[in-house]
Amino acid sequence: MDAKHVKESCATSRRKEYFATIQKPFHFVDCGLDNVYLIGIKYFVDTDGHTVAEIPALEQLMRLIAEDLVTSPRDLKGKEIKFLRKRLGKKATEYCKYLGLGPETLSRIENEKQAISLQSQKLARLSYCLFSGEQNLVECARNTFQSIINEIKKPKRQRIVLEMDRNQEWRELKAA
Repeated sequence: MDAKHVKESCATSRRKEYFATIQKPFHFVDCGLDNVYLIGIKYFVDTDGHTVAEIPALEQLMRLIAEDLVTSPRDLKGKEIKFLRKRLGKKATEYCKYLGLGPETLSRIENEKQAISLQSQKLARLSYCLFSGEQNLVECARNTFQSIINEIKKPKRQRIVLEMDRNQEWRELKAA
């Protein structure tokens, strides 16, 4: 046995094996997101606390995480925008053009130092659906695009008309 194999053998013997269950899932932080937990995989913890997991079908897992992000009705966070960008293999300078943002703004969003607008969230979802090449996301792209069209078509109020009533209180006239 050479020195490399002896070191690996010693390291393996200091590891404790676990199996991720619904009661104790594996926190998958290596994907870049804080809220991803896995069940049904083996993972190992060294005596120094270092954790290593056996994650089969990693590409499918990452695709499912991305699909969950783009189809979820909840707001996207900066780390999730970064995850989608990296899944597409886009550099920040290229991706910010899809979102209509400057590179500095995208950096602040991805580092969660700035909130992302609803419009930019929709564009992030739409760009992922279109550029990922995943056929099952075509309907998601259609829905996202339709919601953008609906926002554009929403009638804008030309003016706000307020009236003083008999009780000396202001109220809005809806029909004006």
